[in-house]
Amino acid sequence: MKKNLFMSAGCVLLFCLFGCKPVVEVSEHIDTLTTWESTNVYVITRWINVNAPLTIEPGTIIKFKSGTYINVKSTLLADGTEEEPIVFTSYRDDAHGGDTNQDGAFTTPGPGDWAFLYVEGDRNESVFNQCRFYYGGKGGWQGYTLGIASDETTVTNCVFAYNKGDKGNNMDNGDCALNARFAGSSTVITNNTFYANEKPLRIGPAVDIDASNRFHHPDNASLTNDYNAIFVSTYDDISGQRSWAETEVPFVVEPWSMEIPSGSSLTLADNVIVKFRSNSLRVVDDNLINYDGSGVWFTSWKDDTLGGDANGDGALTSPADGDWTGIYLGPTGTTAADWENIFYDNY
Repeated sequence: MKKNLFMSAGCVLLFCLFGCKPVVEVSEHIDTLTTWESTNVYVITRWINVNAPLTIEPGTIIKFKSGTYINVKSTLLADGTEEEPIVFTSYRDDAHGGDTNQDGAFTTPGPGDWAFLYVEGDRNESVFNQCRFYYGGKGGWQGYTLGIASDETTVTNCVFAYNKGDKGNNMDNGDCALNARFAGSSTVITNNTFYANEKPLRIGPAVDIDASNRFHHPDNASLTNDYNAIFVSTYDDISGQRSWAETEVPFVVEPWSMEIPSGSSLTLADNVIVKFRSNSLRVVDDNLINYDGSGVWFTSWKDDTLGGDANGDGALTSPADGDWTGIYLGPTGTTAADWENIFYDNY
């Protein structure tokens, strides 16, 4: 295809002559107030810092070349609509924005084609609404597609699909399509859909999760994620008054033991399942609320009967007594809970 070419403010703008959208190649940091328009397809050609507010119009498509990523240090407003979502995807993805890399069917997209978006700062009010995140997660040991290390960020009505993580190693390094391990308590993660990812969602001990997120393809309930669970990082203890309400998939506590300290609490909705690897839970001050609620279970992450195959190995492993340490009560953590809804611990 014949193209016209000119350089402007660190971008290369390629015009198609037959009705397709112009391609804007982004190669410099965002240092001034900027808007990305839906009339263009934006291609990220290197790592980019967003140092000034960036607005992305509904319907805009952003494609990433191999290994590239965006660090959001200012704010990013990606507020799409159901009819015109904002798409973050691979440079090889011809299904969104056309054959941008101009190679016909020679290449096809796959998980890990690009790295990630990373939102940082004490209070970063970035918005991701009606966005689509496809084929990301190539970040070395940081295998996530969207990472949140701030407070006040919202992720709503988004789809995460075909993203790489850390399937083989199961390391706790943000290895999920959406990594909110370092997110603050005002982070909002609601009404999102996760399917065909290695791992869908990781949260930290300051994040609430309601029952609005979905962990399967909307039109195919059998298309889930390789490790279909919400992973909870335990490098810090539960902070503040937290609540977990998701019941489609279990919460997997890893890699270390978790504590609910005095002054904080964790409320579980009915039918919530919490799984553990080789670790434990310490409840300091009767602050695990609804621990005996209807359908609430505490079990090994090898237990496929309750909450499905969270460890993603089919029938390769099965649960056994002593898979995890148990739940301990009181300030000294020496009294083991003997609740009837605890399975495969040391007691």
